[in-house]
Amino acid sequence: MRKIIIGSRESALAVAQTKMLQNYIEENCPDISAEILTMKTTGDRILEKRLDEVGGKGLFVKELELALLEERVQLCVHSLKDMPMETREELPILGYSKREDPRDVLVLPEGAKEINLSLPIGTSSLRRELQLKKLYPEAKVEMIRGNLLSRLRKLEEGRYGVLVLAAAGLKRLGLAHRIFRYFSVEEILPAAGQGILAVQGKKGFDYGFLAGFFDEGATDAAIAERSFVKRLGGGCSSPVAAYAEITEDKLMLTGLTLLEEKEMKNAGQEFGEGSPAAYRIGKIQGKRSDGGRLGEELAERMRGMKDSGKVWLVGAGPAEIDLLTIKAKKVIEQADVVVHDALVGRSIVDIIPDSVEKIDVGKRAGRFYMPQEEINALLPSLARQGKKVVRLKGGDPFVFGRGGEEMDALVENGIPFEVVPGVTSAIAVPAYFGIPATHREFASSVHIITGHPKKGEELRINYPALKEAGGTLVFLMGILHLHPIVSGLLTAGMEPKTPAAILQQGGSGGQKKISTTLDLLEEEAGKQEILMPAIIIVGEVVRLSEKYAWLEKLPLFGKKFLTTRPRERSGELAERLRELGAKVVELPTIEIEGIHPNLRLREEIARLSAYRFLAFTSPAGVEAWMRELFDMGKDARFMSGVSIAAIGSGTAQALRRYGLLADLVPEVYHGKALGALLREKCADGDKVLLARSAIGNPELVEELKKGKEIEVTDIAVYITKEKDGVGDCPVEEADGVFFTSSSTVRGFGSLFSGMDFSGVRALCIGEMTARTAKEYGMQAEIAEEATVEGLVELACGQAGEK
Repeated sequence: MRKIIIGSRESALAVAQTKMLQNYIEENCPDISAEILTMKTTGDRILEKRLDEVGGKGLFVKELELALLEERVQLCVHSLKDMPMETREELPILGYSKREDPRDVLVLPEGAKEINLSLPIGTSSLRRELQLKKLYPEAKVEMIRGNLLSRLRKLEEGRYGVLVLAAAGLKRLGLAHRIFRYFSVEEILPAAGQGILAVQGKKGFDYGFLAGFFDEGATDAAIAERSFVKRLGGGCSSPVAAYAEITEDKLMLTGLTLLEEKEMKNAGQEFGEGSPAAYRIGKIQGKRSDGGRLGEELAERMRGMKDSGKVWLVGAGPAEIDLLTIKAKKVIEQADVVVHDALVGRSIVDIIPDSVEKIDVGKRAGRFYMPQEEINALLPSLARQGKKVVRLKGGDPFVFGRGGEEMDALVENGIPFEVVPGVTSAIAVPAYFGIPATHREFASSVHIITGHPKKGEELRINYPALKEAGGTLVFLMGILHLHPIVSGLLTAGMEPKTPAAILQQGGSGGQKKISTTLDLLEEEAGKQEILMPAIIIVGEVVRLSEKYAWLEKLPLFGKKFLTTRPRERSGELAERLRELGAKVVELPTIEIEGIHPNLRLREEIARLSAYRFLAFTSPAGVEAWMRELFDMGKDARFMSGVSIAAIGSGTAQALRRYGLLADLVPEVYHGKALGALLREKCADGDKVLLARSAIGNPELVEELKKGKEIEVTDIAVYITKEKDGVGDCPVEEADGVFFTSSSTVRGFGSLFSGMDFSGVRALCIGEMTARTAKEYGMQAEIAEEATVEGLVELACGQAGEK
């Protein structure tokens, strides 16, 4: 029987990891016996200094590699994150194990339930220390060395308040129960290779029997992460980190590197005693098989040696968000900067995250914000700064959107780009007016013509050819040139009584139509104010508009509403209003910010079984609660012993998304009713836990405690903040403003400070909200049911009255 000796460090964790390979060999190779030879490495002996001060990660492998060279062992198992980036040719890495959890975690002393920041946070990694200083700026971070078990002993001795360790090591030693909190990879980026084991051998030996031990996903991740660190020259002496996430055939690599002193000073920061250094994080995505190249490319980008940006030419559609494509929305949300036209609908501009730079280069008839030549130069310039640039255009980029010119500029400058087509207004706008671009009985073709010539030039349109072609003619951007278009068609011999129309603001609640015949179109247009954007359509299909009109028949057509909910909560209400024909401007007046990490909440979660009821007063409270629960390593099953109350159907729906059903929901959705219902169900001595806003309505608690000895714990799980700035929305044009809480009213009042609110029709979700609106002098109306549908019905009733 062949004998294999596997080299390992002598720590309990190293031995446990090496036994994973030993067990594999014994189970899959009956003709091979495997033994483990342990040894203390130089890195294990020197514990009073950081690794970067005594030689780096090579200190953990030096003795093991010598044993391989001398053939005292045939294999060695290492934690990949502890291996230097350079390996000796005669001692190759044979492969990589399946990856264990790569995240870093917090570990508290046995029995502790909250972080004690009066004592230092212990870590041996400069990488962790830099990122911890952003998460816990007031905390003191101190070096701790030694193997995992010895670090835990130092923690129990009271020398540290908390440790930051790798989840993988704790799990492999069966100590997962010691984990207090997992850090997401966005909070603390792991070391390259964290959670992966590397098997090292000697060149010339046959190691074919190990093939089944190695994992393809871990291999692709390891190659990408190590190539990034190697390219930057990182290791223990430089806080470089990398993590590759693999999804099917795609690999997303995130890298971290320290800013150099020059970069720090340019950013207005100084190196000094106790001041945290700054670092840069970058991302790159590609095929998983290209991991090595991706790692090197990301490193070069982050060193500023290579252009890293990309441009997306994106069509936004003709009007509001309803016609925005799924891909366009995804690209917008991932952008660093959005360069947009004025014709892009406001509801689309509103979904651009606040963290994204917005540049308005839009054009409207008669005025220019930025000449096209400057836009062509701007896009490559932004990309060269390493930014993901979205060029957002109304309609489709290639239908008179000058997408071709901008693409030429990108190609000439070597900038990578993609095109995301949009719904063109030439087809969509007539459809919103009930006009089909083609119809078997009236038009077998459609012709799209620009009505906007180059600057300083005349329109160049072959009118006789258009007359001969027949079908439907759609002129985009032609209102300022209405006379030459009409006269050109008539001179070419087109029948004067051909149906023609000007379609204004198609696809929005404010759309309007001027419908007549070609010979009278200019005269009718002169009688009315034409609102931009507008298109001209000529052809027999225009006759069908009255027959097929559908948008104008919707109950809220022609109405304009403002919604004030936080952006992440406003979608359902805005969508329902638009479905009924209204024009909606989403104007968030408050922001919701979860309190995280919430140590006070964690204490109550830990003793949840002591409570009779857990009560939520908003979906935001549910989201904040579940986030904290998940970060504690728990899920909905932990809540099985407590009854749950929800203030209304929206909050109950938020619970259902996590597989939880509310035991109590009052018939009237407000705090006072919830308090009364809880009091009815509780006996003296029962305890109720409220998870809600830091400025929760006191009526709930007052009602709950009436006449009974009920212990109430009121925990703030999120903060409501008013939006900064001054509102620029024409409120006086709105048919109503929706308010879903008193805080949205107060935020609105702050945003439009100094305004006379007496003309504002406030459509309120409940009595408390209406009361606050009346304090501002608004005309307050209350929905019969405190739900989104109740608010919609209130709007429809209002529309019916008018």
